[in-house]
Amino acid sequence: MSTNLIGNIHSIETLGGVDGPGLRTVVFFQGCPLACKFCHNPDCAIRSGGTEYSAENLSQLLLKNAPYWEAQGADGERKITGGITFSGGEPTLQTPFLVELCKLLKQHSVHIAMDTCLFTIQDNMDQLLPYVDEWMISIKHLDSEKHQQLTGVKNERIQENIFYLDSKTVSYRLRFVIIPGYTDDEQHFIQLAEFVKKLQSVKLLELLPYGSHGKYKWIEATGKYPLEGVREATKEDVKRAETVLHEHGVTIPIMY
Repeated sequence: MSTNLIGNIHSIETLGGVDGPGLRTVVFFQGCPLACKFCHNPDCAIRSGGTEYSAENLSQLLLKNAPYWEAQGADGERKITGGITFSGGEPTLQTPFLVELCKLLKQHSVHIAMDTCLFTIQDNMDQLLPYVDEWMISIKHLDSEKHQQLTGVKNERIQENIFYLDSKTVSYRLRFVIIPGYTDDEQHFIQLAEFVKKLQSVKLLELLPYGSHGKYKWIEATGKYPLEGVREATKEDVKRAETVLHEHGVTIPIMY
């Protein structure tokens, strides 16, 4: 197997508990095609920088974390419950390298999750489908013009890709960030409900409260924070969204 491709990795986090099932090793890829104003990793979004790895070297490094992916079951047996999550940035920007890395990890039966905005081409998705066990897709805004204002791009390609992935009956969840003044009006929650109800294979909807975690990274990188003055979302904001979604027919589990 050729392992000559080089990937640019921003950082690696061990013992991640919110990026898929079980304990995860999270690999943050360098570079993103979006420019989300609420991004808490703006240093990951820029396409330059990062640390270069070959697929072989990175796979060997990641596999050292394998003992942490196990948990003890009720029968006393050690079972693999965690794995690796690819995040960023946007992992699909480096699809050839990512596919090569996935092939190496699958030789060791590693559970692979993908945290993605799905702003990519379907050929990239087709290459990754055999290896990704769970997709975690971020929905930024249902209105295309407002999506562009918030992220720099329109959302038609993303929505097309979600429906394409849905047709493959793979395991995936949607993640939606509640941003006061941007994504939190009732009509937008209704739009989200109507969108979710069109999907057949989505297993979970995550409601994530906006927080200004990346503020000082933005200030360090650009001198200002795009959402200065926007309050952080509260538990009440999230519960209000959940109520509207249920009232408009969303029956899949909602997590927050």
